[in-house]
Amino acid sequence: MKKTIILILMTLLLMSGCSDKKTSSDNGNDNTDKKIKVSASTYPMYYIAKEIGKDNIDLNIVVPIGVDPHEYEISLKQTKELEDTDLFLYNGSGLEHWGEKVSETMKSKGKKVIDASDYVKLLDIEDNHDGDNHSGKDPHIWLDPTNVDKIAKQLSEELKNMDKKNSDIYEKNYLELSAKLKNLDDKYKEELKDKKQNTILVSHKAFAYLANRYGLEQIAVTGISPDSEPSPKSISKLIDIVKEKNLEYIFFEVLSSPKSVEMIAEEANLKVLTLNPIGGITKDEFESGVDYIYIMEENLKNLKKALVD
Repeated sequence: MKKTIILILMTLLLMSGCSDKKTSSDNGNDNTDKKIKVSASTYPMYYIAKEIGKDNIDLNIVVPIGVDPHEYEISLKQTKELEDTDLFLYNGSGLEHWGEKVSETMKSKGKKVIDASDYVKLLDIEDNHDGDNHSGKDPHIWLDPTNVDKIAKQLSEELKNMDKKNSDIYEKNYLELSAKLKNLDDKYKEELKDKKQNTILVSHKAFAYLANRYGLEQIAVTGISPDSEPSPKSISKLIDIVKEKNLEYIFFEVLSSPKSVEMIAEEANLKVLTLNPIGGITKDEFESGVDYIYIMEENLKNLKKALVD
């Protein structure tokens, strides 16, 4: 009788152990529920990935917050860390000059790569400052909200394929972001429709997509690189344009503005406003919850002040 009781107890203990293991698996504590690792090259790509993936992805940014992406050099440590990434989202139109090499390496290791520039219409840009007739594509594709929508749609589709159990969540997140972007685009059109002036004088040639979308013309102090300084001859020419077009404002940037911008503002008696190309954001902005939509709305306020009011 005692042997029978012992056997029954042992059987119950074994069944209990199996049940616990099954419960652990059902609760998502095994490897099947591991989050997708996503690396975004710069802040605009990070913003898109964060809005679409939210808590369902493990998100990393390559160019650190607060750093201008134009001259950033990726480290060997970062390159190695990217090998553990499941999906790499970058802008292959020239801003991240290291991006193409990294993307090829990741593809060779069977990782998923999304080149955001493949899903938008790239605009040509001529950089003819001081006789340097460099031409290429403007990489600041996110300054047109409709481009952000296209990139977000592609990312959502990829995440849905990679993580089918959460596909409804990615679709919901995309639709919410798409609605915000549509509202932003409509707001720009509405508030700039009665503009008295359509020319903006900016610190560097970064606003082709914004200008193209909303019927503006940009004149830049420097060319594609925001850190270059124009010659005295170029400065003199810009001041002549300011007078000819009766401009009242010049737009600074947040992370990088050449000293010559201050000189032109003083020489031509121009008021100064900020127009943020959003290549990156400051640490203070990031920590306080400032994001792409907020900065674009701040840009609109300043454009309205210079062009409409």
